Amino acid sequence: MNNEEQKIFPISLVMESMKDSGYKDAAHAIAELIDNSIQAGETLDRSVDVELICLEESNLLQERQSSQIFKIAVYDNASGMSPDVLQRALAFGEGTRRGAIRGIGKFGMGLPNASISQCSRVDVWSWQNATCYHSYLDIEEIVNSNKDTLPLPVISEIPQEWKEKIKGEILDHGTLVVWSNLDRLKWKRHKAFFLNTEFIVGRMYRYFIQENKCNIRMAAYSKEGRAFEETVKANDPLYLMSNTSSPKPFQEKGGFVPYPPITDSEPSEETIDINFKGKLHHVLVKFSIADHNFRRNFNSYYEGKNYGNPGDTPFGKHCGKNLGISVIRAGRELELNNSFNILYDPTERWWGAEIHFDPALDEVFGVTNNKQAATAFKQITKNEIANEENISRSEVEAFLEAEDDNRRFILEISQIIGSKLSAIRGELGRQREGVNTKKEASKTDDVEKAASDVAKGGGSLGYSDMKGEQLTLQQKEEELREDLERDGVDPDDVDVKAVIKAALDDDNKFIIGLSDIRGADIIFDVTQPAGKLKVTLNESHPAYKHCISPLKDANDTSYDIVRLLFASWALMEDLEPEEERREQLLEIRKEWGQHAKKMIKRYLDN
Repeated sequence: MNNEEQKIFPISLVMESMKDSGYKDAAHAIAELIDNSIQAGETLDRSVDVELICLEESNLLQERQSSQIFKIAVYDNASGMSPDVLQRALAFGEGTRRGAIRGIGKFGMGLPNASISQCSRVDVWSWQNATCYHSYLDIEEIVNSNKDTLPLPVISEIPQEWKEKIKGEILDHGTLVVWSNLDRLKWKRHKAFFLNTEFIVGRMYRYFIQENKCNIRMAAYSKEGRAFEETVKANDPLYLMSNTSSPKPFQEKGGFVPYPPITDSEPSEETIDINFKGKLHHVLVKFSIADHNFRRNFNSYYEGKNYGNPGDTPFGKHCGKNLGISVIRAGRELELNNSFNILYDPTERWWGAEIHFDPALDEVFGVTNNKQAATAFKQITKNEIANEENISRSEVEAFLEAEDDNRRFILEISQIIGSKLSAIRGELGRQREGVNTKKEASKTDDVEKAASDVAKGGGSLGYSDMKGEQLTLQQKEEELREDLERDGVDPDDVDVKAVIKAALDDDNKFIIGLSDIRGADIIFDVTQPAGKLKVTLNESHPAYKHCISPLKDANDTSYDIVRLLFASWALMEDLEPEEERREQLLEIRKEWGQHAKKMIKRYLDN
């Protein structure tokens, strides 16, 4: 019998598992080190200088010389670390910020986790009062020796090779982190590394850069000398900041405007109060939309150029890379969240949104320990929760409150964002098409009346008629409210109450409208809220975007005729007496939409 104690986890297995810690790429791993630098400079009355430095060497690859990065360093002139703090900083889960409810850091995993996701060895020099200590974490050494302890920090000077390359004055306090044995670095050359890192890091820290709390320099050196140097500029996905990395002519400002426009009566941002664990927290939501003049006259911004559409311009392509809602925690972006986006729709690039919250709400938003995502933040509706929990929609709020379920906060935020995006997408459609909204409304009335007259003149009762006869007035109001919520409209909005009242007072059988029907490939949907027959054209389907919507600009009845075609199908479904046959017609509608989407997308991609 072997009397030696058996370790629960072999150190080699643990280290290999830790290297797969979920960092998307080197830029996101570097961000963890920048987090530490900014956090260490919180108490200073000045901005923090951060320098990201690469060393390249030439290697013979496939019979040709090629330069590749072999070391990466991150230097800062912040407060530095004591020997005790330095030792803890290299241990997993022992960082000094673990459990903090303010500031960027919190989880105590950043430095070692981020480092070993890209390299096998990380060295750290940190100094206070001009006394510098050094320690390191070497994965190969740990695995080979089977040790599970770190070396004690020892007094050591900053290596000369790094002193020469740090541009700023080295003060009597600061930190230098060096990665070597870069066995997991995706971008091998400094050009690709800096191009991707600048875009991501500039977006993550745009508020710190704009407020002059942090300056980030990037530089690459070969044996021959400095090969590259640049200061990171803010990358603003809302395109409202000045002095950014946006392509010409929008580096200073332009391209987007706040949504809604800033007025004394209606701010362009919204604050949502959340009472979490007995404390009041404020969540801020901001929106922007492409400037009407740019989208209508984009070629006038590029002298001598003739782009096919605004998305083809350098600015349009830049916007396409910043797609999504920017999730910002303590002033630092975690991710661009795409759960509210229609991903294949190119016009989605023309709006911007960001949501701000503090670390005390990490549990609500589901912030991951590598600070790359807020997993609980997504688009949800009362109907989804009701179906999941097997309760009625009217019971959802009381249920979430009784269960102390954090989804109640996400639901409220989701409803506000969904309502705002619905309005923004409508505005973007008017920008592109130049639709006169009052004229369009009158056309819609005429179309609905024509369809309703035919339905009533037929003399037959449909499924919607029989359903409507069984509903009370309150039930009808509730069904219309649910249907509007599914369309992304805030069901508690004052205007929505007026819409519901108008719909119930209206003698028209048909309601014909537009909505972004997420998660479905149907070209149009048919529902029977409150005994009405509602036809909803799916704005997110490419058939609408590329075929139906352009008809709005035509000075004829083509757009109205198309809507009547869909209304006639809806009437056919409604008049079918057999439920099984109605289900078959629904499945046919779904399959048609799926095939059409694939074919149109394949055609456009070619």
